Amino acid sequence: MTASATVTLGQLLDLGLLPHHEVLAGEAGLRRPVGSVVTGSTVGEISELAPRSVVVFGREQLTLDDLAADLAIRLAGGAGLSGIIAARTPRRIPLVTRRLADRLALPLIGVEDIAPARVITAFDPYVRAPEIAGLRVLADASRRFQRPPADADALTSQLAAMLTEPVALLDAESRFVAGDPALLRSGAGELGDPHPVARIVQAADGDVMLQPVQVDPAGPAVYWIAVRRPPSAAGVLLEPVRRAMAIAALSFAVRVAGEAIRIEREHRRRSLLLNEILEQPEEPGRRTVERAVALGWRLAGWHTAVQVQVAAAPATVRMSALGGELEEQLARHGLRATLVERAEGWVFWSTTEAEADAADPGPLTERLTRTLTAVEAEHPGLRLCAGVGRAHAGTAGIGRSADQARRAALLAHTAHRPAAVEHIEAGSTRRLIAGWYGSAPLRGAAADLLAPLTEADPSGELIRTLRCYLDCQSSPKAAGAVLGVHRNTVMQRMERIAELLPADLGDPDDRLAVHLATRAVDVDWHDPAG
Repeated sequence: MTASATVTLGQLLDLGLLPHHEVLAGEAGLRRPVGSVVTGSTVGEISELAPRSVVVFGREQLTLDDLAADLAIRLAGGAGLSGIIAARTPRRIPLVTRRLADRLALPLIGVEDIAPARVITAFDPYVRAPEIAGLRVLADASRRFQRPPADADALTSQLAAMLTEPVALLDAESRFVAGDPALLRSGAGELGDPHPVARIVQAADGDVMLQPVQVDPAGPAVYWIAVRRPPSAAGVLLEPVRRAMAIAALSFAVRVAGEAIRIEREHRRRSLLLNEILEQPEEPGRRTVERAVALGWRLAGWHTAVQVQVAAAPATVRMSALGGELEEQLARHGLRATLVERAEGWVFWSTTEAEADAADPGPLTERLTRTLTAVEAEHPGLRLCAGVGRAHAGTAGIGRSADQARRAALLAHTAHRPAAVEHIEAGSTRRLIAGWYGSAPLRGAAADLLAPLTEADPSGELIRTLRCYLDCQSSPKAAGAVLGVHRNTVMQRMERIAELLPADLGDPDDRLAVHLATRAVDVDWHDPAG
């Protein structure tokens, strides 16, 4: 038997073959390989046993609080044994005995009154063929995860019970989801790998094994399973433990994929129903009304629509789950809403009984801003925006307010700031600007106007500087403070921009057109069909 095909006493104990055992001393020796497990008849015969043996004493031969225990430890240490298993008593083992076992790194395993023959029968197959222990781990994993776990808590609890080590589930952005949060402090917190693979990371309080959960085998990880590396996960048992984690990850990926399909189906159902309402606004059919009521939608009253859009998103953000997060945060901030997924983002509306109740958009926009800020905080690099329409009456009012919310979202999208929320105030300058952004030909003209800057600087730095400079009322110092550069740098960039730009920033009309163009140029526009 080669060194790579041996099992340690720690691995044998981790298999759960010895019930109600306790490592009383000598824990540092649990990683010693075990060559055989034998019955001990007398303490004096220990020196005659083969090295790497684990000797098992019955209560009649030795208890670990006997005076003979010290002699047994010395003889076992001198003979190169891998451990002593003996009966424990209610009395505490003397400190000198425990210190001796610790010094010699000889494990003392206390058990209840169990026949040595039973211990040997349980351990011997794994000592002779350590691969059997690996098969046992895999069989246990297959049994536990034959069906997908009900949720993240079920995944972590089942895996922790199987491996008898702390387990945590982290999302793609290294945030704790379920299990033992202490693993986040163990060095498992940086998981932004575009090509995820199972690996082991070193931590101050023990190595952590990481396993990606992938819905698409060629795609990124949607979650990571983190497990404190068990003492048994070494040598011949390392690969079985890894595969057991992979089985758990695959099972959970099935649940995640199924949940994504369910959510997508629900979103499609909501979207189709909204289309029906918008197509027959005056008198929706009875079946349409029944379905709307089942979803908690109110068709009568005064409706104020909101459209939420994603202005920028890192690759780790799962768009399929973002709608659910938005609904949760809306509810936390006092807005219970059912989001309807549209090509331009998500739409929902609030309903009041009278127009006077919906006249003041202030509270709504404030809650929206707090909601978007909270969601953005959970996803670094994510930028959301929202538009709010005016209140309109009846079923037809849903469509009118939703159209206004879409145009207000255009304004918010061009603001280039976190959690931007705009209201489509009738008769205001913002309404006029929203109409400008809503025109595809005008946006095309804006892109043509800024094309020389885009060609000269594909990174967009010149356009960002120009936009910030105009936002700051042509102040190089103020623009430099926003951009984090010196005012001279802003002036140098503006000199280059003036050379490239086919417009005169000293002319009020040109300056206005350029300013509007810089706000529209980076937006990924989605024009509604028809």
